Amino acid sequence: MAEPPQIAVVTGGARGIGAAIAGTVVRDGGRVLVADLDEEAGRALEGRLGSSARFLRADVTAEQDVRAVFAHAERELGPVDAVYANAGAVGVTGTLVETAVEDFRSTLDLLVGSVFVTFKHAVATMRDRGRGAMVATASVASLRGGLGPHAYTAAKHAVKGLVESVAVEVAPYGLTVNAVAPGGTVSSLSAGLIGTSPDDLRTAYEQLAARSSSGVPTTSEDVAEAAYFLSRARRVNGATLVVDGGDAVLGTAGRAYYS
Repeated sequence: MAEPPQIAVVTGGARGIGAAIAGTVVRDGGRVLVADLDEEAGRALEGRLGSSARFLRADVTAEQDVRAVFAHAERELGPVDAVYANAGAVGVTGTLVETAVEDFRSTLDLLVGSVFVTFKHAVATMRDRGRGAMVATASVASLRGGLGPHAYTAAKHAVKGLVESVAVEVAPYGLTVNAVAPGGTVSSLSAGLIGTSPDDLRTAYEQLAARSSSGVPTTSEDVAEAAYFLSRARRVNGATLVVDGGDAVLGTAGRAYYS
């Protein structure tokens, strides 16, 4: 039996992975509300996706904004049944000694606090309906250290743990919650770090391709397809799906064994 088209909320959806998720939902016949602080990019995405998409400017670290996002989605699009908690940024970088406590805390608020608040209102919205899916954007930095800055790594570990914990609570309601864990991904986030601007995807593609075990980098669309799969997988709950082209197992150590 075919799944009905989704009515989805995507946080941090104006660019990169979030925009790719929104596009995937619409491509499959669904409707989507994109929530983001970047109004210019959000409005542009809304225009590209057409009548099936809405944009709402929102700060997902503020509970009142997240509450408004769900109210707006239900009013404009209908009963929400898929939620993608994708908002994030690299956050504070630097050595432990150099990192200001307030910057560490604000990074955790954005990267894991926003996921908590989004999940909270997603569950409140969907649980009485007996079905619904939540997908968080985690990272390979959720799985081990050394793959990101301290605060980012701590927050992404927390996202993975929150997904597993929430899955236990929501399973009796017929809800699922999972996470995608991208490796180095061609997106506005990586382009801003690697290239000259968040729009410099070509440089990000070339540099990430050079670092990839397969010579092909992971794209935002690759991660979006994985996230969308998890939102449709009724019997997958509390899981974290790595999306890195196999780099974790195809890296230097793996190649050395077979050489």
